[in-house]
Amino acid sequence: MSDEVTVVIGGSVEDMRGRFLSAVRRAEAGEAVEPERVVTFENWATFLKTFSTARIAVLEALAAGPADSITALAGSLGRNYRRVHDDVAALEKAGLLKRTGTRVMLAAEGACAHLDLRPARARP
Repeated sequence: MSDEVTVVIGGSVEDMRGRFLSAVRRAEAGEAVEPERVVTFENWATFLKTFSTARIAVLEALAAGPADSITALAGSLGRNYRRVHDDVAALEKAGLLKRTGTRVMLAAEGACAHLDLRPARARP
């Protein structure tokens, strides 16, 4: 399995359905199907609610390695615990972070993004 998450901005339910059906067809044909990790945001505004500058700093800090706790992460960022806790919770909900006990880490080693600027009615 690829340890990468794909972030899609402007994706649709039809896009997700297409990825799912493609995987099912490949599996039925006997192909090995690697799970995909895709986080889809309806639009740019929804994306920006999750990806503030502060939250990107959290991701960058964790790219260097897991934090032993949110307290340790907040200290390394020079930020308030409560704010970092809220950022971690939002990023975890989006599927970008995971927690094991008190440890906080990236859910994947890498990420790539796709931004679809076409109006929803123009998307396939």
